[in-house]
Amino acid sequence: MIRLYVIEDHPIIVTGLRNLFRPSRDEIEIYGSALSADEAIQTGDPEAFDIMMLDLYLGSTPPLDNIKKLKERFPDKPIVMFTSEESSVWQRKMYDAGVKAYLFKTAERNEIRLTLEKVSMGMTVFAGVMEQEFLNKKLSPEMMNARQFLTPNQLEISIMLSNGVTQKKIADRSEERRVGKECRSR
Repeated sequence: MIRLYVIEDHPIIVTGLRNLFRPSRDEIEIYGSALSADEAIQTGDPEAFDIMMLDLYLGSTPPLDNIKKLKERFPDKPIVMFTSEESSVWQRKMYDAGVKAYLFKTAERNEIRLTLEKVSMGMTVFAGVMEQEFLNKKLSPEMMNARQFLTPNQLEISIMLSNGVTQKKIADRSEERRVGKECRSR
């Protein structure tokens, strides 16, 4: 179960996320929420959640200041940016600040779920322009040359391995997917 703490100044977004994910189906639970990074710092219990989901723009506080504050208070908790800002400049700034994923608010439920699962396994997930830059940094030159011959599943496994995800965790995740597909096909 992934326990999510949402930091968002639009309550309708938090309500939407609560309605989007069912713990029994998605293995994602919205633990709690805050309207600002400062409120999260005051009220968030680091033992009660696994991942923080944060809007890029919260009031008048600069986004990088929010990241810095949250990382000081919750140093072991990954941050997933959830925003409508599609600028590759902001994606790069968030990547450099240590954010683990950058999701657009237009993302479908499955994309959000998959991103949260990857982050929970220690992966970094940036879409679009950032994805290629990330792959260039993480994959060896040999893997980059071989990339054109890899299936999407093989590429995902290669990225997980380069992020330090253990073979056992990768195998467990593959088994969960296989069982899930069998159940859905019945």
